[in-house]
Amino acid sequence: MKKLIAASVLVTTPLLAACGNDGPSATPSDSIEVTAEDFKFGPAEWHVYAGTFTLTFHNESAAMEHEWAILNQGVSISTDEEFEEDLVLTELEKQPPGTTISESFTIDEPGEYQVICALEGHLSAGMIGKLVVHEAA
Repeated sequence: MKKLIAASVLVTTPLLAACGNDGPSATPSDSIEVTAEDFKFGPAEWHVYAGTFTLTFHNESAAMEHEWAILNQGVSISTDEEFEEDLVLTELEKQPPGTTISESFTIDEPGEYQVICALEGHLSAGMIGKLVVHEAA
């Protein structure tokens, strides 16, 4: 019996380690939190249900304004030169350093949406994320 328990522990320990919280949660929610720092979002992937969700946005940058712009479904850009305002589905406009703000958004169409900081130079520097909108619960 002792050998069976020891073998069970050896088999399940790697599985438990693999279930850590190192990456984004794929569990959709109706509220998400985003931290904006100098040229990155944390986390960089969010999961919400279709419909209305609340974003709590923390600009933890010491000196930079940031925003959180959701691009139209199917749009994916990687440089500032590709950006045009008509690519934006909805956004949280630029927020000063040290700001925390909550705002509600409504997206009814499930799918994947690219999220960027649309301020000049921020997208090219890497401020890109992904919003995954799931069927309503």
